[in-house]
Amino acid sequence: MKNDGLNREMARWEDAHREEFAKERKKQFQTLSGIPIKRLYTPEDMEQIGFDYLRDMGFPGEYPYTRGMSATMFRGKLLSIQNYAGYATAQECNKLWKTLVKEGAYGVVMAYDLPTQLGYDPDHPRAEGEVGRTGVSLASLRDWEIACEGMDMSKMFIGQVQNALAVVGLASHLCIAEQQKVPWSAIQGYAQNDILKEYMARGNYIYPPAAGLRLVTDLIAFCNKNAPNYRSYVCPLHLSEKGANPVHETAFGLAIAFAYMEAGIARGLTVDDIAPNLTMHIACDHDGFFEEIAKLRAGRRVWARVVKEKYHAKKPQSLNPRWQLVQGGNTLHREQYLNNIARTSLSVLAGVLAGCDVYAPRPYDEQYGIPSQEAMITGNRCSQIVCNETGVTDYIDPLGGSYAVESLTSEMENRINEELQNIDKRGGVLKCVDDQYFQMTMTKDAYEWQKKFESGEVIRVGANAYRSEEADVRPVRVYRADPKVGEVRVQEMRELKKNRDNAKVAKSLEAIKDMARLPDTPENNIMPSVIDAVRCYATVGEIGDALREVWGEYRQAYKF
Repeated sequence: MKNDGLNREMARWEDAHREEFAKERKKQFQTLSGIPIKRLYTPEDMEQIGFDYLRDMGFPGEYPYTRGMSATMFRGKLLSIQNYAGYATAQECNKLWKTLVKEGAYGVVMAYDLPTQLGYDPDHPRAEGEVGRTGVSLASLRDWEIACEGMDMSKMFIGQVQNALAVVGLASHLCIAEQQKVPWSAIQGYAQNDILKEYMARGNYIYPPAAGLRLVTDLIAFCNKNAPNYRSYVCPLHLSEKGANPVHETAFGLAIAFAYMEAGIARGLTVDDIAPNLTMHIACDHDGFFEEIAKLRAGRRVWARVVKEKYHAKKPQSLNPRWQLVQGGNTLHREQYLNNIARTSLSVLAGVLAGCDVYAPRPYDEQYGIPSQEAMITGNRCSQIVCNETGVTDYIDPLGGSYAVESLTSEMENRINEELQNIDKRGGVLKCVDDQYFQMTMTKDAYEWQKKFESGEVIRVGANAYRSEEADVRPVRVYRADPKVGEVRVQEMRELKKNRDNAKVAKSLEAIKDMARLPDTPENNIMPSVIDAVRCYATVGEIGDALREVWGEYRQAYKF
């Protein structure tokens, strides 16, 4: 046998150190997904998994993209930084976003308050007490004009987390570009346009699943023809935040992406129209450092193989998945909150070693509410230190060929594929949403993690171990919205509705309802109607209500 000599030496080594092995910290070592971690990895492990260099790794920037998305990775361009940020008002955000870009951010990701995400204007009774609490209140094009004043839409990358009404966010971005005479084809940005994830994990949905899926597909189809540099984000990150372990996070996220591909194909698009427009927005944390790296390498490989072999994509860019990383907020802690700076640095390092080119770091004070500007800038500095002071970006996939990492990557790939097959057997993504398979699985994952945390099996420095008297000291400065923001925003809404052309607005809202009543076909794309409504200053609440009148609201009945 090829490794007979190695196996003999391995047996000798194990026998010689048996007493030492008996004193290991744990009886069993395993990853967060329950994958056993061996004491030692050798070339024998590569033979056991049938590892083939060209089939399983290949070269950077080439199929199956295990080793990264480009041929040069960070030797060409360093990791780009995006900040998820939003203060209560458009005026505050304008200053904040300009500062973040000045301090090294590639672009900003608009953090909206809950009323904006759920299609309620600040003057709606259900918005009371929530205006500006979790992010910015952007209810109309007028608010966008204030928030984006002095920002060049031909150069500024803008991402949005709006999901249920992502079409309104895109329409607002396009209208601002129009005002600046920037062609739609030149705008750069993305919409977190992932409604299936909302039904599964986050809960910020409005309409029944079929209607929600129509809005997702309409946005993708519209951008394919009119705004090719504007992408739709699928967000497995929120599955991780719900509690999903790394295997479930990746498999569920991929299943969602494939469901959007199939919805688009049913609408007359091709996989090569859809796949290049999708970006995976996935967690990358310090927690389970090597598993996170293996998860991302395996996820790219699964994407490439499925899109090629199942959906028969022809374009290389369809097979080359855009996986942008976000540090999960649930890996941070209030206790000894400055420890979060180290956690962010380790998460960025994992992202660089995993070969993904965009990272969104978490501010160290996020556990106390909307992050402060200085904490956001410190998060950027963590990324810049990793990229510029470690030398790690001089290497392309430096962990490629590691016996441990390649073994873990292959095991992750196998488990992700098994879960994808399980979802298919259960009837697909919509069926699994309806019978709450996803929700129950993630709840179980979260429960198992919590038990390990409470028992001390999972260590969180400063939280459940290495405590000190200073553990609960609060940050010196914590951002809090002015309590009068709600009142001010109500008055601004009244002024807007008083001074605009309300006949024009009413006509545009009727056009949206008329389009929503038509069958879900390529010809009946709702985006042009939404753009017309936004252009004449219809509000997010009015557009949301117009669609509610046709489609109604969805109420999920929990089965567990």
